[in-house]
Amino acid sequence: MKKNIILIVFIVLSNNLLNAQGDECLTPPDNSVQRNANSNYVYDPNGPIKTIRVNFHYLLKDDGTGNFNETSDNYSNRLYNGYMYADDMVDWCNQHWNINIELRHMPISHVPALPKKVQLQLCGVFFHRNTNDYYTYNTEYNIPPFVENSGEVLNFFIIYAHRTNPSAGGVASGERISMFNAYRNYKTSVDVNNNWVNQETKKTFNHELGHLFSLPHAIQNCCPNPYNNCDDGIADTPTYSELLSLGYLPCEWNGILGSNNLMDYVADKYALSPMQIARMHACIDGTKLYYRNCKYKTQSLNITNFTMNKAYIAKQVTIPSASNIVVANNSALFINAEEVTIVGSFEVQSSSILNIETVSSCD
Repeated sequence: MKKNIILIVFIVLSNNLLNAQGDECLTPPDNSVQRNANSNYVYDPNGPIKTIRVNFHYLLKDDGTGNFNETSDNYSNRLYNGYMYADDMVDWCNQHWNINIELRHMPISHVPALPKKVQLQLCGVFFHRNTNDYYTYNTEYNIPPFVENSGEVLNFFIIYAHRTNPSAGGVASGERISMFNAYRNYKTSVDVNNNWVNQETKKTFNHELGHLFSLPHAIQNCCPNPYNNCDDGIADTPTYSELLSLGYLPCEWNGILGSNNLMDYVADKYALSPMQIARMHACIDGTKLYYRNCKYKTQSLNITNFTMNKAYIAKQVTIPSASNIVVANNSALFINAEEVTIVGSFEVQSSSILNIETVSSCD
């Protein structure tokens, strides 16, 4: 079915330097999300790109400080806010997913660099004002429990900082990722007037997404106390003993003898092997199938009112004649559908957001 947005009425559109190793992954090696893919999956590098829905959540204090909010970064005088950061980070993550390079740590045989064929779509942005939550959900043991669009969207939580570990990068579990270095890296980029520091956070985002897509760490779980057969269980990535025999330094964080695998917590994480990519796509086509932006669990829904940030997902979304929707006060309404029909009263006021993504079903 062709994409279609039907607008029956007029819509009013009113007007300190970064610690180089500060991206430590806290996802445990035996996390169940790493063991749920079909090992016999055949990956087609000429197949379609699979786009995954993601939400961004910002944990704030009661007064709206301590993190990005709807209107501010709460740190500098820049006209920059949480909506802008979410947009930018999704763009940077997608640029990163578009790149694959050969493994620096090759096993005995040559391993080609195939396209990863994954992209992200921003589905919603949410701001949580609760000082108790702000200081509670800041470790790998307390990932925020509140998610939006469960079973259809992966939820990123931007945490001010890890409670005790200044090198913490992120942790993944189920359909949630807590990011401990995102706001810290943003502030550093402001301090040094270099957005590179901020953009580098994309590697941590995508590394943690790799865990949600069933990928374990490639070799770093073997450090600092390795054993010869320590590896990730994926046939075309090398074991620890293979790396030693080839003259590599498996536990080196950076440099030409260290890893460049996306699934290690290293500086230069870009590479994925074909079997890593296959395992990732097996997970996306399996347990994460309805997280794709072309898959709809709900066939149709009506939006009749709106009071705070919300993301709606359905094959057919209608704003019926009896509705009176006003998106105001820096709020945001997100819709992901194949077809959107608006027949009721609808207004988007200045500094508020209406984001409609129409994607044809791939059922």
